[in-house]
Amino acid sequence: MFKRIFALTLAIAMISGLLGAAGAAKAENKVTLEVYVTGITADTQKWFTDTAFPAFVKTHPNITPKILTGSWGDFDTTVAGWIVTGAGPDIVYLGSEYAATYGKLLTNMDPYLKDWADLKNYLPTALDTVTFDGHMRGLPLLMSPRPIFYRTDLAKPGGADFKAPLTFADAVKFAKDNTVIDNGALTQQGYVAIGGAGDTSIFDSQEFIAALWSAGGELYKKDGSSAFDSAQTKEALQFTYDRRRAILPDETTTPLPTFTGVPIASGKIVSGTFPMWNMPPTTDKAWDNIAIAPYPAGKAGKPLVQVFVDWLSVPSYSANPQLAADFLKFLGSKDNAIAMNKVAGFTPVRKDAWDDISKTDKVWAKMFDAATKYGRAFADIRASADLRPMLVTEVNLYLTDQRSLADTMTALKSKYDAILAKNGFITLATPAATTSK
Repeated sequence: MFKRIFALTLAIAMISGLLGAAGAAKAENKVTLEVYVTGITADTQKWFTDTAFPAFVKTHPNITPKILTGSWGDFDTTVAGWIVTGAGPDIVYLGSEYAATYGKLLTNMDPYLKDWADLKNYLPTALDTVTFDGHMRGLPLLMSPRPIFYRTDLAKPGGADFKAPLTFADAVKFAKDNTVIDNGALTQQGYVAIGGAGDTSIFDSQEFIAALWSAGGELYKKDGSSAFDSAQTKEALQFTYDRRRAILPDETTTPLPTFTGVPIASGKIVSGTFPMWNMPPTTDKAWDNIAIAPYPAGKAGKPLVQVFVDWLSVPSYSANPQLAADFLKFLGSKDNAIAMNKVAGFTPVRKDAWDDISKTDKVWAKMFDAATKYGRAFADIRASADLRPMLVTEVNLYLTDQRSLADTMTALKSKYDAILAKNGFITLATPAATTSK
């Protein structure tokens, strides 16, 4: 009897030990999934941690998701540090133009995503943005159409007579007619670039690329070299200069102060380009007096709305691409696309989500219409991290009368070609060697 009791006790102890070991192993097998999303608000971070992640964990109980974020100011340095060195978050947020930059260092996600039935609901332009060398490297997260917003109640002419300027010439005239200067200081500004009021340059590199496109130009020639020596570049530069001078007649003009709150609602801004998170909520009565229109066009171009398709990529160093794909598909569902629109102002890249939101939100319906009619994706911007600061430096010398238009075009062409060569996009011709007699 004693032997049987002892044997039973020993068996129970062994089973308990095995169960304990299994529990410990299960705990040790718990995987952390790190997701990096740039520039999100506290409300958006809360949505990820309190709503999205718990819902995902229900189907993936051994996963501990973690959201990481940072500013656009340190975006390039941070992301390059992870992707180039091969260590960082499992899923990394990338801007619209980055497939060309990092494509070779990202996972081919075709085996995990290509058969997903929901892909048919994604805009083709959005899927093209996440594709490198013919293969998907992640999944689109959001679309950010960037039209120009106009205060029709402040504009001259305004109200029922308001018409958005659709040519470069009309846009310059509108900026001048709607700018008020008192004692050398701006009290009302006809147009504000994406940088916002208080930006004395009234210049944004991405908007300049849009002006080049709307003039009918392109960034690259057929051989891949820069097209900054084109007639369209000249026209876009001249337009940028003329509109700036319509607002700031000289360098002594005092700009508007930087606003706290939404600039378009200040009563001092007549038109501007802003992301939707820097605009009033779409339920606000302010939208009764806000018009949405495309960027103006050059003589041989067409008006356009620049469309940024930001996406979530899976770096090659990610240890579990299947898990990353599961999370991308979860986050990319129709319901989550609509939820992120409400929480963060993200514009869905799914057509079915568009349709649902448009039924109840007139502002978003107009945004979708503008993007559909005028949209051009901000994509295939090669060596963008080097291009942006170069554009700001070189173009501002021209805008502030420190350099001629011709010299600015020469500088843009030579410096961007050097950047493209440094990053492996083109090969610069080597000057022929000379021999002395």
